[in-house]
Amino acid sequence: MDKLDTRQINMLMTGQSLAIEIASTSNSMRAFVVIGAYKRSEHIGGARLSKYLNSPDKSEAIFWLRKYEIKRQYVDDECYVSDDELVNSVFMDNIKDISQLERELSKYLCDYSRLDAEWKCDNPI
Repeated sequence: MDKLDTRQINMLMTGQSLAIEIASTSNSMRAFVVIGAYKRSEHIGGARLSKYLNSPDKSEAIFWLRKYEIKRQYVDDECYVSDDELVNSVFMDNIKDISQLERELSKYLCDYSRLDAEWKCDNPI
């Protein structure tokens, strides 16, 4: 499945990030892909989208994608992780729409159906 389903899109549009663990480059590492959405704001980093689907700010949604690897030990020990510990880190921002997000996501995933709420994944960031 190379398309986000309605539930996943609704989660993104209500400010919920999605994550999945993917294959890493070595057994000592774990790799993750995380996607999310925000809206432009005067504040650095943008603003959160409304948690209501019928909110008018949905047309202003901008998407981001982050792919990275981290030492397995950091995740297993639930250590605080900073950007300095990330390996093979890729961060894409200013993704304009869902179709562009899906194109960028296809570089790391073939099947999007396992993407779920970030809190359900061991994602340490």
